[in-house]
Amino acid sequence: MARWRQNKRKLRELILFVAAESAEDATGDIYLNKVLFFSDAIALQRLGRPITGARYQRLPLGPAMRALLPVREEMIRDGDVAVVMMGKQRVTVARRAPDLSVFSEDEIKLVREVMDEYRDSRADAISDLSHFRSPGWNLVEEREDIPLESQLISTDPVPDAMKEHGRALAARFGW
Repeated sequence: MARWRQNKRKLRELILFVAAESAEDATGDIYLNKVLFFSDAIALQRLGRPITGARYQRLPLGPAMRALLPVREEMIRDGDVAVVMMGKQRVTVARRAPDLSVFSEDEIKLVREVMDEYRDSRADAISDLSHFRSPGWNLVEEREDIPLESQLISTDPVPDAMKEHGRALAARFGW
């Protein structure tokens, strides 16, 4: 299993970026966690490396970044973000603009795609979808690390033709 070094500066700026971009939507921390996870996971798939290098764990509501709470606490102390309650949702609010210079154009484009995909979803729907779209979440126990590489496992159904080919090979070779 590959390990990436967490890039704290990128992590902080990505939290700010997501919070700033979703400010009008009043999306909660479930949305923030899913955008962070899928941004890193899809970056691994497309770019060959995650954006932040952070570790994620399995929680009941889906993948969650281990460093989110301690890093966000630092950001609150530094005046970069605030955390407010909007209804039943805890929302991270940006208090300054993110420094996007720490990201490549491909990384920013990818994060925007992830945000757009989940933007109009309710928290419970995002949570349910993250269970389906995260093979690793389904492989580990609660509070265990999710291997980010598990995102390279397809969740698409196996086509019938491929199944039949597998059966033919098994019969041919006596498997």
